[in-house]
Amino acid sequence: MEPTVKEWMTGDPVALDADASALEALDLMVDRGIRHLPVLDAAHRVVGVVSLDDLRAALPGSVSLRAPLSAAERSAALEWRVADVMSHAPLTIGEEAGLGEAAERMAEARIGCLPVVGEDGRLAAILSETDLLHALATRLWAESRSAPREREPADALAKELARERDRLRSRLAADGPAGALAAPASRRLEALEHALERAAAGKLERCEGCGGRIPATRLRALPGTTLCVRCARDRVTE
Repeated sequence: MEPTVKEWMTGDPVALDADASALEALDLMVDRGIRHLPVLDAAHRVVGVVSLDDLRAALPGSVSLRAPLSAAERSAALEWRVADVMSHAPLTIGEEAGLGEAAERMAEARIGCLPVVGEDGRLAAILSETDLLHALATRLWAESRSAPREREPADALAKELARERDRLRSRLAADGPAGALAAPASRRLEALEHALERAAAGKLERCEGCGGRIPATRLRALPGTTLCVRCARDRVTE
């Protein structure tokens, strides 16, 4: 079931009216660490949204959530009101709407938040980009925990190693002991035989050091190994 806006929206949002000064909006953003403020009329209905980007575009100086405006910059910004810089008649959404619908609206309009309103148009909450990211991160984490981890079965790897052993036996029989690669091929064959013995005992992927799993990629490269990479490294440094 798709999550709803209600599950992830931020309740009791900070808001202000259109007659407030732009400096008041900036001070609220800096104080609360937020980038968007719904703008309300006298009936608490949403009439606009003012963003940090709106303030950056209108106010003199370097507008930031980190560094305050200088006294001179604040003085030069006194003339601006929220109504002068806000986005009027903004997109809104209801709390029962799907989160996917909300994300699609925000992406299409290239906006960073959606005021959440009731049937009467009054502000109930706000849904921001941060809320959507939290929802996405939570869902991905839950899926990673619940999804079965795909792993190559040990018997499939054993069959692959057995086929390589058979090919190698045939090659050694054809080339004889004087072949240029006879020595390394014989060592490889010995490692394959050892791996298949461990597979028959159900221990092919079991590390003898820590009891953990030896990845199939390591066993393909070093079929005779009985240690995972970490344990093998630890033994070298002992």
